Amino acid sequence: MTRCPECGASYDTDGDSCAARFDQLLALDHSRREPWGSRHGQAFAAFALQHPQRFAGSLDHAWAALHRIYFAGDQPTLVFEQLRSGRQGALARWNVPPRPERPVTSPSVTVANLGAFDADTYAEQLDDWCRASLAMWGAIDRVTSG
Repeated sequence: MTRCPECGASYDTDGDSCAARFDQLLALDHSRREPWGSRHGQAFAAFALQHPQRFAGSLDHAWAALHRIYFAGDQPTLVFEQLRSGRQGALARWNVPPRPERPVTSPSVTVANLGAFDADTYAEQLDDWCRASLAMWGAIDRVTSG
């Protein structure tokens, strides 16, 4: 069994890993098929927050995006459109609390828990993964189920 040093996910075989699973998910995201294509930003944000060493430069945007979606109730498409547009000061106007310096706990849901990214369950599993990513950084008291 192998274990991810960043998120703690466990894998039964050496060839399986968070990186391998994320590559599979990216292929689905980039196919532009649903339910994966429209949720690429959320999947990337969840993965980045759970793998902070690999995506250090994306952590604040990932934190802010998921915070706006899961706490403020903003539509994901609008959140990621604003981030992609590069509008100066967008993050400051979002009134998102600063991301803690480091995670405070291990996540309860990782990319490994999403299995084969089944279309029938993916949207709900993704929401659980995103909430777990926020909770990993100490947002647990503010994260509620959708």
